[in-house]
Amino acid sequence: MANGKRQDFQRSNSWAPNITDEVLDEIICRGNAEKLNKIAEDLGKYYAEGKEKLSTSQIRNVLHRLQRISKYDKNQLHLLRPLLAYQAGRHKGKVRDFQEVFDRAVKKTDNEKKFENLRNFLEAIVAYHRFHGGE
Repeated sequence: MANGKRQDFQRSNSWAPNITDEVLDEIICRGNAEKLNKIAEDLGKYYAEGKEKLSTSQIRNVLHRLQRISKYDKNQLHLLRPLLAYQAGRHKGKVRDFQEVFDRAVKKTDNEKKFENLRNFLEAIVAYHRFHGGE
């Protein structure tokens, strides 16, 4: 806590938000829609700005594959992790930041409700990314 306010994320460097495990628990495990909305907007804006910005197609590729999984399937979900790791290895920058958050969120997803929360979180990030000028 800093100045009596709860920190939603810490900064791993001067630009990239490093989402805490507590925040991911609120979003993925407990389905806190208010927290999901706030963090998704922060991340969407961050991913859309700067010279190393994330393209909409990079995020939508993962979202599309996630949406094709109709019900929670641990194996299918975990197969998305190497796909995104590959993209992060090729593009670095904010793709790597996105991969790190997504990877940690997937690891917390172990049932149908958490899977739905993960999907909602990713959809919100994509929406706010586009809203803030992501291309």
